Amino acid sequence: MDITRRGFLKGAIGLAGAGMTGALTVPALKSLLPPPVTRCNKDEAHSTLTYKKEDGKWYENKANDIAKTEDFENLWDVAIVNWAPAELEEELGSCEIQLALAKVPMESGMEELGISVDGGNAVMMAYHTYKCPHLCCKPVFTDEGKSTISGKNFENMFLCPCHLSMFDPISIIENIDEQGRKVMAAELLEGPAPYGLPVVPIAEKDGGLVGLTTHLDWLKYCGQG
Repeated sequence: MDITRRGFLKGAIGLAGAGMTGALTVPALKSLLPPPVTRCNKDEAHSTLTYKKEDGKWYENKANDIAKTEDFENLWDVAIVNWAPAELEEELGSCEIQLALAKVPMESGMEELGISVDGGNAVMMAYHTYKCPHLCCKPVFTDEGKSTISGKNFENMFLCPCHLSMFDPISIIENIDEQGRKVMAAELLEGPAPYGLPVVPIAEKDGGLVGLTTHLDWLKYCGQG
């Protein structure tokens, strides 16, 4: 049988591969692999809700402080807070996101997602204003205005500045997202968003407010997760 150059090289490579396999143990093979890429600093992870630095807001002097229920003296006080639990990186691919923390009138069912205050007449709630379910802009709390879609006046709504989807913070309903998952969200009143603005369940711990990671699947849209 003639030995061609191609056959010789194929045989030589096969023998070399067999030799390498025998010589390298599993731990040694693993040592040749690049280490996993870690984007987030685990030492900076926190489940607490801390105030974002924002000049001109009622909480401007509380930047990076942990939010507390007593900070919110008035109904419809709203603050943007940072949230960075360790689970965010694996579940959503983010190190930190921002939420809107608000003191709103209590409605049925909200106590399961927020913290009852003022003798049960109000509740602290957190809303995922980091990304609108439509095209990922950041909805903002607007105390009053006139809809350019319906022409109606409104009060105390989350409004997306890009395409004007409007969400009602005190009407929390079950939605179905584009992946068929059940999501608890502030009801979509108008605009092109496919469903409402998701909420993030919160709790009180050691006197401060923390976000719960029990429903991170509600936030898996716009490239997150």
